[in-house]
Amino acid sequence: MAKIETAKKAPEKDPRSGLSHDAIRQQLDRILTHREFQATDKMRNFLRFVVEEKLAGRAHRLKGYTIATRVFARGEDFDAAQDPIVRIQAGRLRRALERYYLVAGGRDPIFIDIPKGRYIPYFSPQTAPDRRRSDASTGPGERLIAPIGPSVAIMPLVNLNDDPEQRFFTVGLVEDLATELSRFQDIAVISCQRKPTTGALPADPVELGRIIGARFILQGTVRRDPQTVKVVMQLIDAATGKQVWADAHSHPINASCLIETQERIAQSVVAAIASEYGIIARRLSAESRKKRPAELETYEALLRYYNHQTAPTPESAAVCFTALQAAAGREPEYGPVWSALATLYCQMYTFDVPGFDHALETALEYSRKGVFLEPGSQLGRMILAYASYLAEDDDSFRDEAETALNLNPNSPYTVGAIGYFHVMRGEIDRGLPLLDRAIAMNPCHPAWFQAGYVIDHLCASDYERALADTLKHHPFMSFWDDVALAGMLSKLGRVDEAKPHVERLTKEKPDFVPRAHELLR
Repeated sequence: MAKIETAKKAPEKDPRSGLSHDAIRQQLDRILTHREFQATDKMRNFLRFVVEEKLAGRAHRLKGYTIATRVFARGEDFDAAQDPIVRIQAGRLRRALERYYLVAGGRDPIFIDIPKGRYIPYFSPQTAPDRRRSDASTGPGERLIAPIGPSVAIMPLVNLNDDPEQRFFTVGLVEDLATELSRFQDIAVISCQRKPTTGALPADPVELGRIIGARFILQGTVRRDPQTVKVVMQLIDAATGKQVWADAHSHPINASCLIETQERIAQSVVAAIASEYGIIARRLSAESRKKRPAELETYEALLRYYNHQTAPTPESAAVCFTALQAAAGREPEYGPVWSALATLYCQMYTFDVPGFDHALETALEYSRKGVFLEPGSQLGRMILAYASYLAEDDDSFRDEAETALNLNPNSPYTVGAIGYFHVMRGEIDRGLPLLDRAIAMNPCHPAWFQAGYVIDHLCASDYERALADTLKHHPFMSFWDDVALAGMLSKLGRVDEAKPHVERLTKEKPDFVPRAHELLR
């Protein structure tokens, strides 16, 4: 009699990442049993609980109350306003996970994260070598595999007071710097917190950079008096040995706020040096300008993309297209390149550029491809939110915008762009605080961020302020600048001043009048 084989049940998969439940559980066990995952038993129970609930399809139940009663044995009368146990433990768990991936899990197949602001875990595949992190335990005789972008070595901070109690602050600050830097996914982080086992590291920054494989070296000092702690940070370009940036931070000493102080300093330092318009990007961008667009490396192509976003023009768009298409040909599996290309198609749609008949459809296709290839890319999530906004897909916009912000709430460009999108959707109370935060984090922001404030003035019928801000910043590009100025001047009764803008508009965009409703919508 023939043997009848029972069909095997297909392995369950996480719908967003496509990863099997078995693989995710193996990664969870790898983390929980690793000596570099420095967490308490309660934090380990916390992590296992939220992962298993997500895999069981009960992510919607992962609220503070559920976790407090199921993990931390709180009673049914639990009140998060009175008992912040879940919020505090979630912050510690995030830092433990970030540290694990920084020092040990950079080559693990799966990345597990719990984005800030929620308790639902996030799973994504990690490619090897991982582009976001480098092993912090690398010895001085080993070279790291080069990442797609620059690498930054974080040196131990010098304790000028020689106070053993201050060591906890300096070590914690270095860990926070590494955590914040790792959020910028094209930058490889090398933490030199531990002493090398094969001899002292050289003092010469050029030699140090060569040995540990770092293009930039972040170093600093800490000193304190009875009332104040002062941190001075410096960024050295290891290619030349020259200091390219420095800043000082002074904060009152308050034992209950030391961790918060560390986090604020780390966020400020990293925003200044590692953001899309920070000192590292500006320095490397200046170096790449001597190359032709097709010769640019992938990271250099992305730098050109960010330069283009500052003030888009047809010329900068053409350079970006060439550079990004070449990068996509070299690295077709690198999601951020497709996301950047999607941005260009969004702009072709917004500026109604001839020759791009299906620009929005292409933008949606490329932005989805970028997220599929790299689900953990903040740029990818932000651009999919942009394309969804243009396509009037409200649900997708909200989901992707929230995910992008959670991936890195300290990226000035992403925070500002999403704030801008919210304002353009009429959600001014949501958008303006994000724009305020983005501009405060890094003054080197795109001029079009200012459009959010102009829209706010227009909604309040304050045409004088709207006109003044527009003339100062010119945040509206292409023919939209003339549309905005003509409208504001007309509202103010200054028709003669509006006429040149109308004439230029009808010359540059002859079909604007019959298509005005379509284009303005």
